[in-house]
Amino acid sequence: MTSHEVSAAPWEFSPLLFMTGLALFAGIAIDFVPELIWHDQQRMEQIVLLLIAALALATIWRKSLLVTLARLPTPIRLALPLGFTLGCTSAVLAAYPRFALLEWGTLLLLLGVAFVLAEQTRRGGVGFDTWAIRLVVALAAVIALKIMTGYVATIVEGARLNTLQLFEGTFSNRRVFGQVASMAIPLLAYPLLSTEMPRVRRWSLFALLAVWWMLVIVSGTRGTWMALAVAAVVLAAVAWRASSGWLRMQAWAFGAGALLFAILFVGLPAWLELDASLENRFVNPATLSGRGELWALAWGEIQAHPWLGIGPMHLASIHNGFGAHPHNAVLQLAAEWGVPAALAFVAPVAAGLFYLLLRIRRQETSVNALLICLTASLLAASAQSMVDGVIVIAYTQTWLVLIAGWVLGVYFRDGARAPVISDFRMMRLGVPVLSLFAFAGLLNGVLPEIFNRAEVTQAYADAGKLIPPRYWGVGWIP
Repeated sequence: MTSHEVSAAPWEFSPLLFMTGLALFAGIAIDFVPELIWHDQQRMEQIVLLLIAALALATIWRKSLLVTLARLPTPIRLALPLGFTLGCTSAVLAAYPRFALLEWGTLLLLLGVAFVLAEQTRRGGVGFDTWAIRLVVALAAVIALKIMTGYVATIVEGARLNTLQLFEGTFSNRRVFGQVASMAIPLLAYPLLSTEMPRVRRWSLFALLAVWWMLVIVSGTRGTWMALAVAAVVLAAVAWRASSGWLRMQAWAFGAGALLFAILFVGLPAWLELDASLENRFVNPATLSGRGELWALAWGEIQAHPWLGIGPMHLASIHNGFGAHPHNAVLQLAAEWGVPAALAFVAPVAAGLFYLLLRIRRQETSVNALLICLTASLLAASAQSMVDGVIVIAYTQTWLVLIAGWVLGVYFRDGARAPVISDFRMMRLGVPVLSLFAFAGLLNGVLPEIFNRAEVTQAYADAGKLIPPRYWGVGWIP
């Protein structure tokens, strides 16, 4: 694992990486309105990022976006606009167009941010990678520190150790931590694989990775366990020679994390005679926890509305006792946007993962450790999106945009032809129009509700009602 090593080489400053990092840090470190749940705060920070990005996409970042679009294979370049065109049609015809266009505009702007990040990654070279991996490590350290601070406080006070509550100081739901872990854990191995560093720093980074594995066990998020296992199995099956170092590092870190779990969450509380609540998710690992009902609901809407769906975000208009989204990305897109739009999005993702794995498999003398780690992150996120709200939760969406843009830029560094932007006149005209339209849809969709989120959430809590996250913490529409 010697090629593509992180270095402190000079690089072209990436304003979008800075903005994305700021949004991610604020989302876990700043409780700027204590009355708001973390989900709503993280959504508001994402909204600020997207509103700024929309204006930049229409002006100063238009060329970067077009360069990335021009580098895409023609079928993908045609599929994505088709998917969003069908989605926009579905939104306009939906029962609640304002909410439908809000989700449509949010996802369109997130894709635009990913494409601009890809071009800034490609131009930035290893200097970009240096700062991006520092961002990931810093975020991981802050999250782990916040959670473990709660653990230490509980132990010192001799209070009851409830593992479900450990994550509430950073995320509204431990599943959100699990979604982030699926993307962060594969990347945390990169500095350990690719650089020579002092022993203290190396052991510190390994300890951080081990702590994250421990927290994944503590969280009981089976979707994360499955996602990381899928990423490991796929890499082992498709490209064992190239990915064996990453697999060994993760195996060692998992073992260390399991040992830490046994010591800190089983042995120490027992020795101190503390009351500890550890949720055992190993008893029935295959239970769906209400997902079966949500999948059946989504499938029913697909059968009833196969072509355009019921409208983006509109599964949240069907009140039920389980959730405002189906915990499955494909079913969600097919039910809300229609089957053709779902295929227009799923096919490029599948093709992208295929080409990434093919690139890794063909590595023989020189292994790109970063590409392996980024691909593992995307594999894990894709797998978890089949059982969790990876494409729904604001904080996870922002992480996913960072990873997707980063891996796309790394992929395009090698052997990609230089596109001729003048060949894409329609896109040059369409990008500013779509960016501003999404900007308007985003503003129109959030302004009526953004100022009363705390009151709405508190009212649901006081009434003992289910608080199902979707765009906001209380995700039902209208």
